[in-house]
Amino acid sequence: MEVRAPSVPAVLAVLPVVLLIAVGHRYGFHRDELYFVEAGRHPAWGYADQPPLVPLLATAWHDRVAGSLWAFRLVPAVLAGVLVWIGWQVARELGGDHRAAAWTAAVVGTASTVLAAFHLFGTTAVDVTLSTALLCLLLRAVRTRAAPDWLWVGAVAAVALLVKALPGLLLLCCAVAILVTGHARLPRRPGPWLAVALAAAGAAGPLAWQAANGWPQLELGRAIAGGSSGTSVDTALFVPLLATLTGPLTTPFWVAGAWALVRDPEHRGRRWLPLAAGLFLLAVLLTGGKPYYLLPFAVVLAAAGAPVVLRWAARRPWRAPAAVSAVAANAVVGAILVLPLLPPRLAVLDVNYDLGEQVGWDDLVAAVATEHREEPAGVVLTQNYGEAGALDRARRAGTDLPPVASGHNGYWWWSRPPDGAAPVLVVTWAEADTLARSLDGCVRRATVTNAAGVDNDEDGVGIWRCDAPVRPWSQLWPDLQRLG
Repeated sequence: MEVRAPSVPAVLAVLPVVLLIAVGHRYGFHRDELYFVEAGRHPAWGYADQPPLVPLLATAWHDRVAGSLWAFRLVPAVLAGVLVWIGWQVARELGGDHRAAAWTAAVVGTASTVLAAFHLFGTTAVDVTLSTALLCLLLRAVRTRAAPDWLWVGAVAAVALLVKALPGLLLLCCAVAILVTGHARLPRRPGPWLAVALAAAGAAGPLAWQAANGWPQLELGRAIAGGSSGTSVDTALFVPLLATLTGPLTTPFWVAGAWALVRDPEHRGRRWLPLAAGLFLLAVLLTGGKPYYLLPFAVVLAAAGAPVVLRWAARRPWRAPAAVSAVAANAVVGAILVLPLLPPRLAVLDVNYDLGEQVGWDDLVAAVATEHREEPAGVVLTQNYGEAGALDRARRAGTDLPPVASGHNGYWWWSRPPDGAAPVLVVTWAEADTLARSLDGCVRRATVTNAAGVDNDEDGVGIWRCDAPVRPWSQLWPDLQRLG
């Protein structure tokens, strides 16, 4: 029986998957992963910070693999391979040959932002995969104008809008760009309207939840724009940081792609794509978003730029080896900087803040459990959802801890303590005068330090014991809500 050799796209798609699986067990759960696992235990059409799909998937898969970190992160690792395959398909859709498609796949699979985001089970990995697929499907649908292709656009959009609201903005920018670049007759066909109807069906549940709960995601967006997120970016640094989307050494691929789509006659029918990318960039800048939101466009633009780079490389003997070296160096340096390859204390948190948020949760749980064991409490109140998620996960696994509450994001909706729950263990950076506004008789009992020596958001946080809330929890709880 003849055994066929693996195809080039299959090999290129598998490489990042293998790397991400190899490091999936390193450090520990990320604060967002801990939050998602608990959020999915409280099913709803939405949460303060996102639609429902990723938390529901995270909880189901976490329980299916019995809480194994390595197995839990198989999902985003596999999605990285899917994204590489989509990059290959985009290159072919744009008219590139197999060499151009292979270069596109290599650039996508070694992109530092891809490696960082797809290491974690979070909204980014799922959103980037679906949004890039949307752009690929839109390219095909605009070209063919066939109703089945538009139905695929609508179906993927419906799922994407159950993951994040951001694909809605992406689609809006694409729609405007398509209409003003020579495709004004498209709305006369049924296909685009079928796609709109399917997308609206996906968005209906999350929108209804947001409306019924006072649109908390809008306030959350303002908080992120104001710098409340650990990965928030100053506006002055936004454009320079776009070079990190695929890595500085492979930025020429997507920059060349944007130029080619604007100037090359063969891309005349695709002029909408760079315009949509520009509109999306402007919208993200104005709303205080983050550079990685542009990653789906970077993938597609890199696919358009690969033939340009190949033509450049063919003109001089030294250029092809230089291009190969650039991609290889980009992969090695990027992996070291953004993946948990180094000992935790050597992680470069200024490059990838999220590495620090995977360290020290066991130390936090042990410190709180020790205080509860010495003098039992009626409830633990935490300052953020990562701390609450870590404690809830440990409690469900059998650690002796009281019920966990937090006013942060989605936790505020489902964790309000019953009136009379006391004493209170509080995990917070706040000091006595601040705590006295909400709780009586507070004494600092311990300080959390992580054994890895990483200066993250929980290293040095205080554990306080308070006698009781100053008012019943039902009255106090509205004052404790925090979105950010």
